[in-house]
Amino acid sequence: MDEKISIIMPSYNYAKYIREAIRSVINQTYTNWELIIIDDASTDHSLDIIEEYLHDTRIKLIINDKNLGLAVTLKKGIEFAEGKWIAFLECDDMFYPLSLEKKMEAAKNGADVIFTAVEGFQDKQKIEKYKKHVEDINKYIVKLNKSKFIPNFKDIVYKTNIIPTFSALMIKKELLQECKFNPLCKSALDYYLEAQLCFHKFYYIHEELTRWRLHSDSYLNRDKNSWLIKFLFSISIYKETIKDKNAFTRFFVLTNWIRRKIIYISTNNSRLKISLFNNQIIFVI
Repeated sequence: MDEKISIIMPSYNYAKYIREAIRSVINQTYTNWELIIIDDASTDHSLDIIEEYLHDTRIKLIINDKNLGLAVTLKKGIEFAEGKWIAFLECDDMFYPLSLEKKMEAAKNGADVIFTAVEGFQDKQKIEKYKKHVEDINKYIVKLNKSKFIPNFKDIVYKTNIIPTFSALMIKKELLQECKFNPLCKSALDYYLEAQLCFHKFYYIHEELTRWRLHSDSYLNRDKNSWLIKFLFSISIYKETIKDKNAFTRFFVLTNWIRRKIIYISTNNSRLKISLFNNQIIFVI
């Protein structure tokens, strides 16, 4: 029998979207799944919608008595999961029907962490920004132009996050249970997990199997952080990628990486600009 996939769906005040998310799971061609919805004390009518689908015994609902945040909510879902594999679906996103089937094919080929291409939709301006991000990744880091294992993921993840949304990911449960869930930037939990898993086998599926809803009310846009918190978070990401280096190499590489991150010098119209964290201007001549 095919292995069970546990889909974790955190829910918080997305009543206007969650029905589409749940139905996209029900419509999967791969049927050995369970959907664990953890409602983080929603104040809208999300629970009323979720309860409409509980007649399907594969769908389970956990309700937090108070708002605990994304990290605690996801950990709770993982603890309840029965499957060997954990897939994530944010309640404002959707799976295409072949999403789980294609991911399981990659899992059978020896992958530990699987992610897919995504289709951004809704906010046209944000979609264009995402497309530019993909172009930069393809040009400077890795060609994401076909399905493949990415053996150098540790050399990619500290530069940028090439996986745009939790909803594109499927990970072995046993690996997730070893991870820390305490990122400095709360909205970047997925990025923090990817960095911790970077020495395992990452597989990319070059098919848009997830619909990623880009909108101003997303969790990503709610979490605002200072440049210092972002900088310290970047260091924490880098730290996870250097576990195989000796102390001297770590010090040398980290020192140079910090220098590149913390000071950025550019010239424009014969003026010199010095910036912190690539965007905080501190000096212009």
